[in-house]
Amino acid sequence: MLGDKSHIHRISDFSLYWVAGGNVARQLDLIDNLVAEGRTEFTFEEAKELLGGSRSATSNTLRRLTDNGFLDRVTHGHYAIRPLGSLGTSAVTDDLALAVGAAFGGKQHRIAYATALSGFGLFSHPVRTVMVACEQQVRISQIGNRPLRVVIERVETIHLEADIFERTWRSTLERALLESAMRVDLIGSIDRLVEALANGAREADPDRISQLAKQLGPRGLAGERRLATLAHALDLPLGLQREVGRRQPIIHLDPRDERAVWIDDTFRVVWNVSIDELRAVIDN
Repeated sequence: MLGDKSHIHRISDFSLYWVAGGNVARQLDLIDNLVAEGRTEFTFEEAKELLGGSRSATSNTLRRLTDNGFLDRVTHGHYAIRPLGSLGTSAVTDDLALAVGAAFGGKQHRIAYATALSGFGLFSHPVRTVMVACEQQVRISQIGNRPLRVVIERVETIHLEADIFERTWRSTLERALLESAMRVDLIGSIDRLVEALANGAREADPDRISQLAKQLGPRGLAGERRLATLAHALDLPLGLQREVGRRQPIIHLDPRDERAVWIDDTFRVVWNVSIDELRAVIDN
């Protein structure tokens, strides 16, 4: 089990055997036993086995513990134990990695795109939708109370430039920037990409971005060109030096918008906005 569990203590240590609705000592024993084993999340079936009751009795117990703030229902059939110092908060807010790890257990996946960039603190406003790259579609549309968007990806590339992040995987800074430039639709707008790039350019390694772009093929190289044109035109400290031949087809800064406000001949990228408009995003 990955992650630091020092913030979780046995329920009995706090004598919390009374909550709204009456005595729930037996129900809290479930959490006590799981925490004693170092567990931070569990499934419905595991709870049923530990409680030794029927499915309906198990469901009732888990509902009461959730209502009283001891558990968070991460996805269907998966629950997370809330740290006692954070009762009343969502485990998805408190520990997104734990929630995603529980939801995608057994599947190759990673936290990606805008969610990964938000995790690096590159946005002034948090991202609500949880974006996960996965080898296959899942039947859930939410993680906790947050919407989920799954992007299908080949197993061969899913962990390229990704780090283990507690119980899950997350795109590195370099991959999060590149994949967001590849899929501007998943980050929302060019403005958002510029904000993330401006805040992360100094820490990002251009060589790692270039190497990953080659591994990801034509779409990866297109994403690298978008990052390069933005960094060069906006004077951001990211030294991407990808040479683009005159015979290379021109690409759009935002593939969803074919307006031609300016053409960067160096990287052969058509901008749908002016340099001044995007510079204002940084200045603000």
